Amino acid sequence: MFRRSTVFMRIATLTLGAVITAAHAADPDAGKAEFQKVCSNCHDVADWKGKSEPQLEDMFKNVVAGKKKHPKKLSLSDAQIADIATWASAGG
Repeated sequence: MFRRSTVFMRIATLTLGAVITAAHAADPDAGKAEFQKVCSNCHDVADWKGKSEPQLEDMFKNVVAGKKKHPKKLSLSDAQIADIATWASAGG
């Protein structure tokens, strides 16, 4: 009985983890719209040419957190950051 409960709990945990991970699949169309609204006054997507999606996410998160210098204070959610990074890493 104990073994079945343990197996069930492991399966439930893995399933829940997959659901949470898939809760926000980055949306490049939303990323483009957000970029145009927030970033395009000062930046072109070519500014980040050659950067991977994870590199861009990390950079944007650091800007939002105030860890990286930026002339303007930005307020973006993790989902918005992922969307912009996905769109920009594909070349816009």
